[in-house]
Amino acid sequence: MTTKRLFCIALMLVSTCKLFAADTNAWEQLNLSSTSITGATVYYEKLFEPKLPIFEREYKKFLVEKESGKAINTQKDQIIADINQILGISKPDTEKQDKIWTELLGAFSIEKTTFYIVKQGTIKNLLHAGGQLPNFTYDKASDNVTYNPEFKIAGISKDVPIKDFEFSFPIASDRTFEKDVSQIFQILQVALGGSKPYLTIHEVVETSLLMRAKPTDPYWRWFSDGFANAITIEILKKYTGTEDAKEFAEAYDVNKYKKLEKEINLRYWMGLIFCIKTPLEYESELRMARYTYATYEAQRLIEKHGFDCVRKILDKVCTKKSRTGQDILQAIKQVTGEDMQQHLNHYQTFKTRKEGMAEYTGLFNAASDKKDYEQMLINLLRMLELQDSQLSPTGLRYYKEAALLLFKLGHEEAGDEAMHNCVGLFKNSGMPSAHNAAMETFIIYAFNTKNAKKAEKIAEELLNIMPDHLLSLTVQMVVHAEAKRLTEAKQIAKRILNLDKNEQSIAYKTASYVLATDPNQQGPDK
Repeated sequence: MTTKRLFCIALMLVSTCKLFAADTNAWEQLNLSSTSITGATVYYEKLFEPKLPIFEREYKKFLVEKESGKAINTQKDQIIADINQILGISKPDTEKQDKIWTELLGAFSIEKTTFYIVKQGTIKNLLHAGGQLPNFTYDKASDNVTYNPEFKIAGISKDVPIKDFEFSFPIASDRTFEKDVSQIFQILQVALGGSKPYLTIHEVVETSLLMRAKPTDPYWRWFSDGFANAITIEILKKYTGTEDAKEFAEAYDVNKYKKLEKEINLRYWMGLIFCIKTPLEYESELRMARYTYATYEAQRLIEKHGFDCVRKILDKVCTKKSRTGQDILQAIKQVTGEDMQQHLNHYQTFKTRKEGMAEYTGLFNAASDKKDYEQMLINLLRMLELQDSQLSPTGLRYYKEAALLLFKLGHEEAGDEAMHNCVGLFKNSGMPSAHNAAMETFIIYAFNTKNAKKAEKIAEELLNIMPDHLLSLTVQMVVHAEAKRLTEAKQIAKRILNLDKNEQSIAYKTASYVLATDPNQQGPDK
């Protein structure tokens, strides 16, 4: 069982045109002191006043790196041209490549900056008592605080200043002040685009590779992410020097993840849109191990067969209509003579999917007997990865069960996100019946979390397709009843009981309950 983190920071890049500005008034309840540091307004708890010189030093380093980030932009066109040559892309989508580069490495100016330096315990106590702070949330079930600022930077010109940028520094204690501030500035550097173009180059490479290959199943990720990292390392050597390349490569040192080597199931690592995001530490470490060994395998192939093997492998794959994960293994064998499946078998404890499913089903059932929800979720995620198709009734059931386990673990927001992503995945499948089934499953999930309102929009969408859809009508009825609109609720309840004769169904039972709230109600029309 992993240890819960009671305070975490999550930064998200989202597509819009300005940065999120905090509500300054909300901070006034903490009676913070204030000062000016290198042009920024800094509000801080009094106990951190002796530490402000450390903050100033780290902020200046941050500003220097932000400014130097403009240098790599001057080489953007040549770097992208090199990427296209390596991948064998003759007709690149330069507009999309430029957009990715700009979003992730856009060097822009900020007119007014405000920072808040506050102890984590102070923030948690305020939120626990019912107070609010911008971008902070408190989950009572897990006693967990999350700081989740949304940096909305897409589409910003580097020449357009951003106004009123505000950011918080939740500090664990005065003893960890220096480490916390340094780490948070590093996170911020990545979010805003800094002098280290690691993420930018990786994303341009991977997106370009996938645009050329057009995979048709989830199982390309070891190849796309592994080769994106390997190519990024070579690009860094050429354009920013061996030190930067070494620094980037060190993050993917296999020695850090030897204990997970047989658990990563690299062949079955799914693309991001199929994955369920979880706050579990084990899953985070497993994901990093997968990146690491995927990079190792890509570098091994390049070192043994030459850098142009990447283009040759893609050339072979692009002659196929299917373009599955199995096709990429066959292409590697045709180009290099290597049995890649044999290499990937090293990263799993089973030989076939059937064996793997039996293994993880047994572990899931054992965890279920103990009501160990975390281990149930971990093994369920592996079972989802081993499905012949995630876009199947079984796959849909696994998505729902995983979302419910997240709910039971106190991560309702993550569960909701998993189900919304599931609905989107089934919608994009091009199969209307599968999309309808996913929407219906979302409604069942909402009822299981005792929050019908979260399914209100999906219920409306289903009713537009199927006006007598019982679960959707039940959602509408419950939402009306909870809002004390009893007349509307009872009208829908009558309609449900006229349509549904199954006395054991959710719809029938809930409608009967709604009608029973009024002793004068005669029941459904006959």
